[in-house]
Amino acid sequence: MLTSWAPLNPDAPKAAQVIRHPSATFAQLIQGSSTDGVDLSQYVSACRHTSRDADVTFAYHNALAGSAQPKPGELLELRLNGQFLWGGIIDSATSYRLRSGEHSLTVKAYTRDNTPTWKEVKRVTDLYATGTPVGVIATDIAAALGLGATEINLPFFGVYTVHSNMQLANMAAQDMLDTVMLSSGYEPYVDAYGILRAISRDLGRASDVIVSEDRVVSIDGSKARSPITSVRVLWLDPALTLVAQQDQALEQATITAGFFQLHQKQDVYFSEDRTQRAQNTYMVVKQSANSGLLNFCSEHYSVISATQGRIEVDTSIFAPWLATEGLAGLIASSYIPDDVAAFGGGVTIPVGRLVEMVSNVAILLVMMSLGTGMYEVRGQPYDYVHGRNTSEATAAGVPDWLLQNDDIENDFVMTEAQAQAFAARELIYRARSANTYKITIVDDPRIERGDIVELYDGSRLYVLDYSRDLTYGAPANLEITGFRA
Repeated sequence: MLTSWAPLNPDAPKAAQVIRHPSATFAQLIQGSSTDGVDLSQYVSACRHTSRDADVTFAYHNALAGSAQPKPGELLELRLNGQFLWGGIIDSATSYRLRSGEHSLTVKAYTRDNTPTWKEVKRVTDLYATGTPVGVIATDIAAALGLGATEINLPFFGVYTVHSNMQLANMAAQDMLDTVMLSSGYEPYVDAYGILRAISRDLGRASDVIVSEDRVVSIDGSKARSPITSVRVLWLDPALTLVAQQDQALEQATITAGFFQLHQKQDVYFSEDRTQRAQNTYMVVKQSANSGLLNFCSEHYSVISATQGRIEVDTSIFAPWLATEGLAGLIASSYIPDDVAAFGGGVTIPVGRLVEMVSNVAILLVMMSLGTGMYEVRGQPYDYVHGRNTSEATAAGVPDWLLQNDDIENDFVMTEAQAQAFAARELIYRARSANTYKITIVDDPRIERGDIVELYDGSRLYVLDYSRDLTYGAPANLEITGFRA
């Protein structure tokens, strides 16, 4: 509700003004400091506006020709009885006509939140840490749209981010603001002055405006569609849950073992980027280093961390010992003189050759103590993730053929209690908004979109939009579209 206004007297005169601002900003319009205003009221033949847009038709001879003609991108201000009523951005100038020497031109203007800058341009927010108030995020989004401090008036939402590195990406600013505010029971709204505010979607709150019977002009028929009977809120649980995959091969390794090294260690990681965690890891020997003639080594696997394991191959001490003894024997045998001992047939056996042969056998055994092992580490990869929770609110007693569901995905939910309240509130809002109707009352500029208007009979209307005719001579009425709150 706009507290700067008072209800109009149905018998009081209604003087409307249309002012063009070629260079002013919204901040200047809000503060009343603009000096570029051009009053076009004398050329207005028709003027009507809603909470979102305005249509103004001008009739003139040559006064609005050339540079004097309103242009897309300029600001358009509507005043009522000398007071600022509505401001918007000219989107187009159409319906240009020349008839009997008179020109006509229709200008279409929108509030700033109904422009492509808000609704179409994709954006990315900063990263927000856990515990950031959602109001801070909404303010940052508005600042990225060019709004200053005087153009933002948001309430304290009481909701904080519960996930680290929260970010909104590849979304239009309007969608970002919708997502940020909806979990708190609000929706973004740029009011008639161009200030970003939040509309409460709580239908149980107190009425904003009470309309007496003498101010009600008419109540028109309703427009109905099938109501939503169930709302599901899909949200990320703040608590992390371990999710493990099935057992699979994580890494492979090949190790050559032998007398040349007693202990060999090779660290293995469970992913190429060394970040994948795994549990219940173990080693499978695809080919053992002992698959040759001799069993000369042992093969082991151990876990170092959640992302890393270690394969160890230990060679038995006898292999290097034999190599050492064999080489020593060869050297020693070269110093043994060949004493000849004759036996019956004159056969001789050199003593040094026997020592040399024994040493050669030892060295050959060492050469046989070589092998290549092929190993595979298996296990269950896992990660800690935020589970996707579902909270549902369903209308009772609805026949099966009338069931209709809406899903809302929103990660700005802190607890199950908030999610349940969120789902119930949206179910009530969406179910009731299926049946809309119109009322016409004596003009009351206090009323704006999102207000709850209470009629003389106690019924309450949630305002979805309004329309006001500012054409000279039009009755001072306000047409309101809404649904029963």
